[in-house]
Amino acid sequence: MRILLSSLVLVASFTLFACEGRPPEVVAVPVAAVGDPYGDSDCNLQTKLVEGIPGSPGHLVASTRNPNGDSELALLMRRFVDDLRTVRPLLEAGQPVDKLWPIHHRMRCAWPTRPEERTEQYDLRAQGYLLAVRAFDEAPGRDTYNGIIAGCIACHSVSCGGPIEFIGSMKWE
Repeated sequence: MRILLSSLVLVASFTLFACEGRPPEVVAVPVAAVGDPYGDSDCNLQTKLVEGIPGSPGHLVASTRNPNGDSELALLMRRFVDDLRTVRPLLEAGQPVDKLWPIHHRMRCAWPTRPEERTEQYDLRAQGYLLAVRAFDEAPGRDTYNGIIAGCIACHSVSCGGPIEFIGSMKWE
């Protein structure tokens, strides 16, 4: 377990910074001090997905944006975009923002468009993204916001590359 957690932290660090062309920062943290770093007991790769809910296979959610329907994960990612569009101007104005983790961590137990893509590799990338979300929640600002954007791009560089240009446009310069 200790080796697995250390590996997850290293993979997540690499995933977050690989697209920015800089090496990951490696920090040794005793596993006992970390506890449950992902707060994932309610939502993780082992969580059984519920069939028949909106966004599950055969029950896609149609909208004016996508009349063919979206998966639960696609809808959740659109919510992430809305959340980021909301927090950035608040931060620029020096106002407090709501924490993102309560909603964003659900990406690990949401139906993807192609269920076969819910794999260990996807889950590791999701955990890397969620590390950036937690960093943002603990210290909201330009750098941690851009860490979230980097996490999105890192994952979409491997799977579903269509929105990469759009995601890149959300970077806070």
